[in-house]
Amino acid sequence: MNRVSVILVLLSVTLSGCMMVREGKVKPPAQWPPQQTQQQKKSIGLVVAGALDPKGLSQMPRMETVESVRRQAFKAYTESGLFSSVVTSDEATDLRADIAVIEDEGGGPGVLAYLSALTFAMIPGYVSEELIVSTSFSDRQKRSLDSVEQKEELGFWMQFFLLFAMPFTEATASISQSVHYDMHRATIQEAHGKGIF
Repeated sequence: MNRVSVILVLLSVTLSGCMMVREGKVKPPAQWPPQQTQQQKKSIGLVVAGALDPKGLSQMPRMETVESVRRQAFKAYTESGLFSSVVTSDEATDLRADIAVIEDEGGGPGVLAYLSALTFAMIPGYVSEELIVSTSFSDRQKRSLDSVEQKEELGFWMQFFLLFAMPFTEATASISQSVHYDMHRATIQEAHGKGIF
């Protein structure tokens, strides 16, 4: 019986809650889908790839991040209604969007994260990451038209007592997908406002 009590105490000390929050730099467009101003729609090809972070470190974005960005890009460009077709293959299209995904993890875990780990998450820890989606548009002849960049910061809170709040918060995958989707919608709106399409 004593052994079971020790195991339960050790498990409760090692459990910690985690919660993701977004900074809110990228706001969803006020009007979605955007108003169409062109008589004839063009086709667009989406090419999504990971890129090195801006500080020159050799860390590429996680594959699940790149795949999520690809799925949300396809969804946003299709739902915009501005294009006759949206493809993610190498077939010829009127426009091409080269989407570079960069994950800038700042300087890594800060003092709070280490302090949280040392105290078994009794003291809250915070780690942030900036997601950068840079989209370059080109025409059928591969002439550059313009580019749009969106940045959003995601924060991760870790603390023991967040364990009890986790059932009431949005899942991290859901938050990530909504961030990626909003970044693409903001990109489409900005590019549409610039007259790229």
